[in-house]
Amino acid sequence: MKFLIISVVLVVSIFLSNCSVLNKDEERTHTHKLSEEAHYKDTNGDKVFEHNVDYDHEAFLGKEEAEKFKALTPEESKERLGKIIEKIDSDHDEFVNETELYEWLHNVTRSALNKETDEKWKLFGENTTLDEYLETNFGALKYWSEEEKTTRKELYQAYLKMMERDKKRFKAADIDNDGKLSRAEYSDFIHPEESKTMRNLVIDETIEDLDKNGDGVISFEEFVTDLKKNVKDGEDEPEWISVEVENFRSFRDKNKDNVLDREEINDWILPADYDYTLNEAKHLVFEADDNKDGKLSKKEILDNYNLFVASSATNYGKKIYDKEDL
Repeated sequence: MKFLIISVVLVVSIFLSNCSVLNKDEERTHTHKLSEEAHYKDTNGDKVFEHNVDYDHEAFLGKEEAEKFKALTPEESKERLGKIIEKIDSDHDEFVNETELYEWLHNVTRSALNKETDEKWKLFGENTTLDEYLETNFGALKYWSEEEKTTRKELYQAYLKMMERDKKRFKAADIDNDGKLSRAEYSDFIHPEESKTMRNLVIDETIEDLDKNGDGVISFEEFVTDLKKNVKDGEDEPEWISVEVENFRSFRDKNKDNVLDREEINDWILPADYDYTLNEAKHLVFEADDNKDGKLSKKEILDNYNLFVASSATNYGKKIYDKEDL
């Protein structure tokens, strides 16, 4: 077992970098994430949503590869896209159907998750125990003075909460109870939403975040409070908040008791009835299928190449959608 001696300064640095997640907005719905981008954007604040092709590019290529294409000329983009088409066409019939596109998109997403896990796994270290993990990531807390704990109370409490959450995650992911995490267990630790064995923990974390009165359910008021947490005084509420409020009343609260219980929370944050990957495959086929035969020829994909990939000179023809059409 390797033991790493870390200076106080380095501990603080690692601690703060790992805790930078505190500055990010939390997403409640956990799915196979196809892109960091929004698929449709209300760019002008006029409730008219524009189709965002950056979402499609990241879904089709992965974030890193999509960025590389932005530096290519249109000719270079098309050439590389042509080679990708050959990989997607698994039955070699010179067409890309919805199933082949679905498999490609799914593999792109899984590949990105695996790459992220591998990179973090190298830093985590094989045979790392819970105590070692907590010392590396939260050991700096012991150096906080009483004055710092008081003047930065909110931040200090947030770190403590994060530490307790990581403890629970670590123990839940440690399926064989050997006090360490294997590569597979570590993947469950950092991506609990992807693991069937971690579903209850994801629900627990959501309740912990939103359930302010500790009754084990999420009331309508608690739900709305969470939606509005980043809306500043005097700002207009984004349209999506009213949409989510209506969703709560219409179908999230199935038994109409004005609260979300564990089963309803599960259906909300871990939806089983909507496949984002399948929806994206259908979307790409629909948009690029010029002759509407239900499949894509190489020519159709290349003619619509800016839907699939970017280039340095792409002139995006954005399509406008009303919110009602989403």
